[in-house]
Amino acid sequence: MFKHIAVGCDGSPGGRDAVALGAAIASMTGARLSLVGVFPPSFLPIAGTSDRKTLRTQATRALRRERDLLAPDASIHTIADASVARALRHYADRAHADLVIVGSSRRAPAGHVAIGRHGRQLLYDAPFALGLAGRDLHQQEFVLGAIGVGYDGGPEAEAALGTAADLARAAGSRLEVRSVVEDRVPVLSADAWIELADWSHERMWEPARCEALAAAQQASGELGVVTDVSAKVGDPGYEMRELSEALDLLVVGSRRWGPVARLVTGGVGETLVRDASCSILIVPRPPASRKRGAAGRPEHGRKPALA
Repeated sequence: MFKHIAVGCDGSPGGRDAVALGAAIASMTGARLSLVGVFPPSFLPIAGTSDRKTLRTQATRALRRERDLLAPDASIHTIADASVARALRHYADRAHADLVIVGSSRRAPAGHVAIGRHGRQLLYDAPFALGLAGRDLHQQEFVLGAIGVGYDGGPEAEAALGTAADLARAAGSRLEVRSVVEDRVPVLSADAWIELADWSHERMWEPARCEALAAAQQASGELGVVTDVSAKVGDPGYEMRELSEALDLLVVGSRRWGPVARLVTGGVGETLVRDASCSILIVPRPPASRKRGAAGRPEHGRKPALA
């Protein structure tokens, strides 16, 4: 369960969306909530207009307005830095924040997520969970009535499932667990294609779908929360994006490579942060999932990249 949530807040509609999501999660988990405002360093200080003291005062006033409107119990913090993402990262490190939340890009349609520049920069090797608030979230009475999670049996998916279950339990929400079998046809010999000639698409993938469903049901049955488990065949990114249409929050795990306990999105995560229909929470890889690379080389120290 999260203990300290840091929200990037700049007074914009996207910042208010982030505060609304952070306040909702903090309220149901009992986490400490901090609103963090970043103002630019003053390179040509003019007393009363652009000096450091004046800029900090303006940023503090903006944070107080957002706090009083959406998160009365939050603390406020201002940081002088030319990079918003760097300031949020440093604050999270110093204050031991385990979840950082930012708003979506201005280009996102209402109710959807579209990662912006600051969110993209925070995705690089972050050790904390990252939340992306849906556009215009602050304009409604937001509750976490439905939480979803993608599950494929890997350690990253187990971490995401555990986080989603904790949130659902705290909020009294229903939990939707979705497993997706990718229907990418492997390279086959001519004889193999002849044997498959009379098989339908459903028949070809049904054994794998049933196996995935059973695994997801077994994992979900150990959570102690009421879940709705499903398994589909198709493109994982598309199927999870479709699931997001019925959710208030979708939890996903990080990619299966890169440094331990870091945040790296893969193909599915990349699809979702570009256009999901609800807020997104990306969970870091668990420390226990540290493995050697596919080529037998240790993954520690490799530079993560977006897929």
